[in-house]
Amino acid sequence: MAISATGISAGSLNQFNQIQNRINDTDKQLTSGKRINDAAVDPAGLQVYLQLQGLQLGNSTAIKNSLDGTSALQIADASVSQVNDSLQQIRELSVQAQNGILNENDRASLQTQADALLEGIKSTLNQSSFNGQSLLTNDGELRLQTGPDSEDSLSVSTFNITEQFENAGLFSLDISDSTSLDLLDSSQDFLNTVSGEIGANQSRLDSTINRLSENSVNAAESASRIGDTDYASVISERASALIQQEVGIAMQAQANSNRALVLNLLGN
Repeated sequence: MAISATGISAGSLNQFNQIQNRINDTDKQLTSGKRINDAAVDPAGLQVYLQLQGLQLGNSTAIKNSLDGTSALQIADASVSQVNDSLQQIRELSVQAQNGILNENDRASLQTQADALLEGIKSTLNQSSFNGQSLLTNDGELRLQTGPDSEDSLSVSTFNITEQFENAGLFSLDISDSTSLDLLDSSQDFLNTVSGEIGANQSRLDSTINRLSENSVNAAESASRIGDTDYASVISERASALIQQEVGIAMQAQANSNRALVLNLLGN
């Protein structure tokens, strides 16, 4: 609302402008949902608000990174479990093949089944990857950025199970040989060790995700308290300012009317 300076004292005009500025500020807060719409409102508060927003965004990205790590570990764990199941089936075939009542054709048939399972194990290990990175055919680490700061990282191991099995002679296994059962048992023991480490890494990532989620919620709540509009307070402030504006206008109108009456009497 524009107020003309004609017939209004400097003090009254200044008061009108202050009230109008209060109304404009409350309108901005109600429209944007933000208490701090520019740096002039609360410079220190704005700085803290932006820092909290940055922390929240960093936590959100770190949660996504951690979830990617969890997905990779789930793929690896499922593959290890599948390989373990295949080894158990091969072991059962080996127990059958070492039964002296079988003839050579029976053993050859069982060996064919075992060889097919071994090929399936190779395929499973080769296909166990995440975003193009092998999980079970390469000894190494996947470094995950699990926090908003540069030092916040977590590494999870990858394994070269294929090489371990090849070196042990698993892929050329003769299931009718008496040593085959020992080789299968040691291979399963190795898989159990790998599975245990995968599980431990999953637990670490789960804890990290829970911590990051809690930190993100806390940062969002703190940022909201600093930077978001308190609608009840702002609506009350706006209503008060509007009343003061209306009262001021009415009083000024009355003063102008009285002045006009005095001037009219003096003119007569």
